[in-house]
Amino acid sequence: MKSFVLLLLISQVFPVYAHSNHEHAVTNKQSYDVVIHDPWVRSAPVNAPMLGVFMQIQNNTNHELKLLSAKAKGFQRVELHRTTNHNGMMKMKKQQYMPILAQSRLHLKPGSWHIMLIGPESVPSEGKIVMIELEFDNSIVHTAYAVVRKGKAMMKHNSMDH
Repeated sequence: MKSFVLLLLISQVFPVYAHSNHEHAVTNKQSYDVVIHDPWVRSAPVNAPMLGVFMQIQNNTNHELKLLSAKAKGFQRVELHRTTNHNGMMKMKKQQYMPILAQSRLHLKPGSWHIMLIGPESVPSEGKIVMIELEFDNSIVHTAYAVVRKGKAMMKHNSMDH
């Protein structure tokens, strides 16, 4: 019984610890190959059709990694995206993967690489946590706990192709 109570206590404390440090390690032997820093979801109105997810992904290996997919419960789809500037027009395009160079960090941020949470069952409010499962090409599956918070306002553009 004591073991069960201890295990229950640890399972409740660990997510708080991981969240407070804003870094999340994988739960397998390759735990330091990929480290996620500061995962967050941009807050949105209750009727928003999609939400943006941002973070920094640290690749501690000596070879390029690829983020192949992301999953999150409570959304119709989760897609990898990149926003680029084409002749003064900002365009957002779905990506097959996100490359993370060896011994470097990929910044997912507004106006650049990001993850789209599309078709929410309900839009999470500020302060809530969205659990996002990230799958990499080296068989690592990583769970990030992204806090919903306000983001900096982006410049408005005449067209945002999606």
